[in-house]
Amino acid sequence: MSSHFELTKVYPTISHANRQADTASRLVSRATKVMIICLAVFWNGQLLAETDDDTSKEYSDCLHKAVEGTWADMFECNGDELDRQDARLKDTHKKLMSKLSRDRKKALLKAQRAWIKFREANCDYYSDPGGSRAARLDASGCLVRMTAARAKELEAMLVGL
Repeated sequence: MSSHFELTKVYPTISHANRQADTASRLVSRATKVMIICLAVFWNGQLLAETDDDTSKEYSDCLHKAVEGTWADMFECNGDELDRQDARLKDTHKKLMSKLSRDRKKALLKAQRAWIKFREANCDYYSDPGGSRAARLDASGCLVRMTAARAKELEAMLVGL
């Protein structure tokens, strides 16, 4: 049997262990909340990071409105911006081709075809077949970012002539 003296020694230890467990539980709970908030901010940050100098003001405005809207709104923003960036890319490509020699035109055409294949393969990676809407949104955002970056690259080539 235990004596009263022995129980008083054990009880503070148990009580101290419970307090430590409660403190640890609260820390884990807080850490989990902070992590969830950070992930949400990071994800939204990635989405909003697409609004750099390569993309249009309309896209930036659309995404800012869509963040508080629906998935469909975000997909629509990406689709509209992809149309704008495709038009920008085609226009710049056409202008650049008109200023190049025959050999340089062939080289640019070869590079453009390779870039299109790369863009498709790269953005297909983001579109996980078993993935969520977020994966499909990442894939459509990838198309926007890569097309805008390529348009900007061709514009720089055009200025360099």
